Amino acid sequence: MEITRLIIIATVIRCIIACYIDLGNDEVYYFTYAVQPDLNHFDHPPLVGLFIRLFTFNLHWVNELAMRLPGIVGAAINTWLIAQCGQLIRNRRTGIIAVTLYNTSVYASIISGVFILPDSVQLVFWLAAVYTMLKSIDTQLPRQRNQLLLLTGLWIGLAVMSKVHGVFLWFGLLGFLFFHRPGWFKNPFLYLSMLLTALIISPILFWNVDNNFITWQFHSERVTVSKQGINFKSFLTTTIGQILYCNPVQVAIYIPVLGAIFKGYRFVSKPFLLLLLWCSFPIILCTTAISLFRDTLPHWSGPGFLGMMLISAACMDERMSQGVSRFYKTALNSAIGIMLFIFVAGLSIVNFYPGTLGKKTFPETGKGDATLDIYGWDALLPAFQKIREDDILQHRMLASSPMLVHHWFPGSHMYYYVAYPLHMHVIGVGSLLNLHKFIWLNSLSAPVSPGMDAYYISPSNNFTDPAVEYGNAFESYEKTATITQKRTGKIARYWYVYRLKHATRTLGSSFQETAP
Repeated sequence: MEITRLIIIATVIRCIIACYIDLGNDEVYYFTYAVQPDLNHFDHPPLVGLFIRLFTFNLHWVNELAMRLPGIVGAAINTWLIAQCGQLIRNRRTGIIAVTLYNTSVYASIISGVFILPDSVQLVFWLAAVYTMLKSIDTQLPRQRNQLLLLTGLWIGLAVMSKVHGVFLWFGLLGFLFFHRPGWFKNPFLYLSMLLTALIISPILFWNVDNNFITWQFHSERVTVSKQGINFKSFLTTTIGQILYCNPVQVAIYIPVLGAIFKGYRFVSKPFLLLLLWCSFPIILCTTAISLFRDTLPHWSGPGFLGMMLISAACMDERMSQGVSRFYKTALNSAIGIMLFIFVAGLSIVNFYPGTLGKKTFPETGKGDATLDIYGWDALLPAFQKIREDDILQHRMLASSPMLVHHWFPGSHMYYYVAYPLHMHVIGVGSLLNLHKFIWLNSLSAPVSPGMDAYYISPSNNFTDPAVEYGNAFESYEKTATITQKRTGKIARYWYVYRLKHATRTLGSSFQETAP
């Protein structure tokens, strides 16, 4: 009952947050995955797009809440799953503590639990795989173990189809088996499980064969060691980011827990402990190591901390049973307090801070203000729609005139909040590195032909002059209007609307047309 109550309360809070902030850069970008489903996409596998389609009823119910429901529902499922894992490795109270840690993790509760990202979908399958792994090493029944192994292969395959980082689950399981259960390598069901994963993720390979292995090239660039040597700035940024995404209080819990493990304290059976460590540290250490040489994103290692939540929950339960619980109870209450503060303060700042936290001067008003990524985009549609309708009425533009974007952000915002509801074609004109999925999205529209006109919108917080970006690709560039956006009565940013007149050449080819 306690867990059910927690799930309901947390879900209601997430739904409120989802309704009161606009979609961020990544979220609107993944909407393109839903508009154009594929076996794989430029930067990630396809499941996030398919789940967006599912929860928006095949794009018939498109809004912030519907878009984010995969993450919100996923967080509810994950709360139940981590409770089951906690109860399996120790007892019911361990499960409740693990639930508290999960829902006070910034990464698990907000980044993956509210926003719609590949992680939002992946975490469900990641935790399901961890649960079946734990059960497989716990059971003494060969038939049940074999079934659990096959389920593990299924969940890992779906985790990889959400985000390729899911392969770390196989690294963790195989590492555990190699060092602690080598006899399992004689079990044919282990190899059947690996084959099942391979079959599930095979669309990624097929798509890359057809697209010159562009995903491999993109991700290898992100993880290849830089020739410039050690990047301490990236390492520091990633490390601090990991701490903040965990919730600093949770890190304060993890440190003494790890110390207790190294000292030999056993608050959970050794096989469970070792398996959870194998499922945690490879992805955390890999992300941290890469950050020494390349810029990384702290949430890459996020799933690895799920194992630490379970280990810490077991340790905290042990300490509580011994009457040594003051530190841990204080820490849990502090973690809850931090999350509540983030919810209240975050919503308040995003929606009510007067003006902008960023640059105040024209033409880059709002630059550096991250809150503008998730605020006020729905106000752009009626303002631009009026301009466009007047242009069509006065024969300055055609109803078929497309909108051009040069970068996936803020291009994705323009697509989701303006072009898609107006049924306008969007054409990506720029490099593959900047446009990502928009290169493939070009196949849904005819390219810009010589003599055609187009629209371009540039937000002041991410300002780009189309005349500089496109040069002689058009005969002239007309600044049509400046749309002012205010927050609590003060100017937050501007949107600059341009008419790009008379293209001088064909613009907007798809990847297959431009690939060597």
